[in-house]
Amino acid sequence: MQSSLARMWPELPPEIAEHIARSLNRNELATSFRSINKAAAAQFRGPEYTTIRLSQPVPPHAFAVHWLAPGATRGLTREQRVHLLCLTAASGVVANLEAAQQAAGCLLTYAVFEAAASAGQLDSCRWLRNEECPINEFYQHASGLLAAAAAGGHQHVCEWLLSFNMRFESHWLNSAAGAAHGGHAGLMKWLLKRMPSCGRDGSVLVSAAHGCDLATLQGLRLRWKRLQPKDKAAALVAAAGSPTPDWAAKVEWLEAQGCPWNAEVAKAAASCPAAAAADAPARLAWLRGRGLKLTRDSVCGAAESGNLPALQYLLVEAGVQPGRNGEPAALAAGGGHLAVLQALHAAGWPVNFKSAGRRAARGGHLHVLDWLVHALGAEAVRLGARLFGEAARSGSVELMAWLRERGCPWSSSAFTGAAESGCEAAMEWLAQRSCPMPSDGRPYAEACRHVDLATVRCLKRLGMPWGADGEVFLGAFDVDGTDHGPAPLALLRFLLDEGCPASSKAELVRSWRRNYGGKRWAYPVLELLDEYQEQLNRSGDSGSEGDSSSGDSGSGGDSSSGRRGRR
Repeated sequence: MQSSLARMWPELPPEIAEHIARSLNRNELATSFRSINKAAAAQFRGPEYTTIRLSQPVPPHAFAVHWLAPGATRGLTREQRVHLLCLTAASGVVANLEAAQQAAGCLLTYAVFEAAASAGQLDSCRWLRNEECPINEFYQHASGLLAAAAAGGHQHVCEWLLSFNMRFESHWLNSAAGAAHGGHAGLMKWLLKRMPSCGRDGSVLVSAAHGCDLATLQGLRLRWKRLQPKDKAAALVAAAGSPTPDWAAKVEWLEAQGCPWNAEVAKAAASCPAAAAADAPARLAWLRGRGLKLTRDSVCGAAESGNLPALQYLLVEAGVQPGRNGEPAALAAGGGHLAVLQALHAAGWPVNFKSAGRRAARGGHLHVLDWLVHALGAEAVRLGARLFGEAARSGSVELMAWLRERGCPWSSSAFTGAAESGCEAAMEWLAQRSCPMPSDGRPYAEACRHVDLATVRCLKRLGMPWGADGEVFLGAFDVDGTDHGPAPLALLRFLLDEGCPASSKAELVRSWRRNYGGKRWAYPVLELLDEYQEQLNRSGDSGSEGDSSSGDSGSGGDSSSGRRGRR
């Protein structure tokens, strides 16, 4: 059929071709339709036809061709690889989610499940549940999934989650607050009705002040009797930064209810999201007209969010005077907001060049660091090993190369930073240029802390030392944060398959008992260690065992990198 369409395409009137294109999903148009022939590719060559949005369904064949190609994620940081998983989960295409997991090279995290719940993608949620994806954040005992689904307004996902025996954050309270924050009044009422005793603190009211209209907020007035002063203040702050058109009416009504003014109110108005940045000066002027004093806190809010219109109003119209520290400038540098940083500098606000430089480097913001060096000099910014280490943590090869071209020194901490970033290209770049490697195994520890199997594999390939015998494995064993126990079992098995030396079993058992007190979910870990000990006993030499396992690391790593945290 595609060949027939290719022959017919040049004969179609342009308006018919446009009509066909408009009936297609944009991702289908970008990945499939444009490839019919050269005429179609030429006709639909603009960015609106060529941009692929990963949060929307992508044809599985096109997704696999791109993301399963060798080296497809080599230039991505760990955060970007996790973001790929999150976007794909939000698209609801399970086949693509499976491919993304294989491409990302890291274990599934709570953030991926949260993205699926927030987008209302039940198919993704079911698949993640079957894959035993963590249902809560590291070091949290309750799940925020219900609140995430509620914030997105997805009652069907809420109902599905409630069918499981999960412990949710503050049970129903945060879920109702999540719905209110997202402006989903109907779902908020549904959740409150299901459990009337929830909402005894102020989180629902504060969230309603942010996301709901005035009528909905007023409908919750019976709860005001139980509201603490700090919650009343928080409600006014939430209304001042609200995305709803009636934000000012909500502020007036809350003020009439006795909600007190404070500096955070103006900061919230100055920190409006980028989409509402142009509205921020009008908000600040309105608040100022009601007697609210605009302070340096507001300047910090505008600088951190990159809200240049708000900053210009605060500096010029409101005349907020500079403080002694350079925190606003450092916040702007860390966010990559060069125009904001330049405006602060031009207005005489202090810039701590060392702090601003390090924050810019940590964010990978070469354009900011370049301006700092050219405007103030390399000596003021202090191009040193610590700054280079921050650049390595960003995973930006371009930034690291720029620094080395200017004589910036490095140290072994750069490798640890690059491992933390999880960018394979950054680690390879350092190795190719003979950057010193740490001997303590810390790069592996950073990778294990983020259950980043791809980075562990890359470090081993580059010849990174494991460090003291057993330290990396023992550290991974003690990683907490999933509902599976002290560490995802897939991570521990992966490390052993990759040749990571393990401590004696007795030491691991002592660690297990000390930290986890005999919890049943730790039993599979001991079974894994039994298997490992048997291998050592058969080989008679733990060192040769490590060497032999490293030879088959490809098959062992591949088998566990894309799978769930099971034994």
